[in-house]
Amino acid sequence: MSTTTNQRETIEALDERFQERRRQVPVLAKRADAEGISAIRAKEDLVPLLFPHTTYKSYPETLVSKGRWAQLNRWLDSLSTHRVDVDVTGVETVDDWIERLESAGHLVTSSSGTSGKASFLNKTRRDRETSLRNMLDGLADLGVVPERTWHVIPVGPDTGVSAHQATRDMILDAYARPDSIPVPTAEVRKDHYSYLSRVAVIRKAMADGTANPDDVAAIEADGANRQRQTEERLRHFAEHILKRRHERIFFNSMFAPLFRLCEILEESGAAAGDLTGENALMTGGGLKGNTLPPDYQERIFRMLNISPSRFYHYYSMQELNLRAPRCAEGRYHVPAGLTLFVLDKDGEAPASGSDGEVEGRAAFFDSTVDGRWGGTITGDKIRVDLRGCPCGRQGESIHPDIVRYSDLRDDDKIACAGTIDAYVRGFVAE
Repeated sequence: MSTTTNQRETIEALDERFQERRRQVPVLAKRADAEGISAIRAKEDLVPLLFPHTTYKSYPETLVSKGRWAQLNRWLDSLSTHRVDVDVTGVETVDDWIERLESAGHLVTSSSGTSGKASFLNKTRRDRETSLRNMLDGLADLGVVPERTWHVIPVGPDTGVSAHQATRDMILDAYARPDSIPVPTAEVRKDHYSYLSRVAVIRKAMADGTANPDDVAAIEADGANRQRQTEERLRHFAEHILKRRHERIFFNSMFAPLFRLCEILEESGAAAGDLTGENALMTGGGLKGNTLPPDYQERIFRMLNISPSRFYHYYSMQELNLRAPRCAEGRYHVPAGLTLFVLDKDGEAPASGSDGEVEGRAAFFDSTVDGRWGGTITGDKIRVDLRGCPCGRQGESIHPDIVRYSDLRDDDKIACAGTIDAYVRGFVAE
């Protein structure tokens, strides 16, 4: 099949999804009408229709702080494909709200809200199943095929968030041997999102010099208790790892807690080379604000005996179901079903490139997204090679030097964000 035929079929598929979603997602319909877009005839036609990542935190903060859950439902409904008509009687906290929606099939996920305001994305069971299947497929493509012959260690704490638990259960079900290292059980807290929101608000108040000392003390005490529980969990795993140092272990973890686990192993007398099992690691994202030594990855791999062939690292975000896996050359490859855009800093137009490379703001259209419109403009600055990858794969490859615009001197302002936020607020006010 020719490249031209492939491109035509891709555009037809994008238009088909656009026509379907504009009938379902109120904000998309309003945006398309305002831009005069009635059909997708080229990839670039989608650019004005991509939603800035900030869209999913465009609700008035008082809806959460004052418990106006019915209005928050209307806000979420304006961004959703399936109507959010859920009784919120008796809901008191944001965690209650998320639990109530989940019981009705709206699997809302939220960011940590480090800016003081969390984002909320509506997902469906199809979204969750697609994401979990994509994760298993990525592992299998790497060579880590599902077989229950591993000790499985989900390193991070149990947050009580159903999406986290679903991922953990899937990995355990697919890979854990019957006598796998036991995972510590603890009382599952029901205040994950409320806690993160409180922390973000207190941090913002501290930066402004308006924080209440009692509130600061309470948050610090709660944080210290959570850190103690995490440390106990890591020490539990370290003890069992040393008893099974020659057996295969599958680690599922972000880098920061995994590095601390390695430190605990060293404190217990272990050295690089003591673990001889052909261990594997799955992780996504970067350091999430944590500071680690420049060689943290090399130290983790040496201590835990993880080779590149058993390291599943991917680039993705909560707005997407699909992941861009990292190859042996350190680049991320965009999978089928995910359309990549590299935009200018303001997110208004495709960025210009030279010498086969282009640098700018990452944006994606995920054709598998079911609960929302699949187009999103991220806060990430990326560099893309359009000529193929040294690993041998053809097509676009994303270099690993991904940074947040918010971490640069350039601020993270997307030109159309204010306009789309105004559309959303209009639906809440109606």
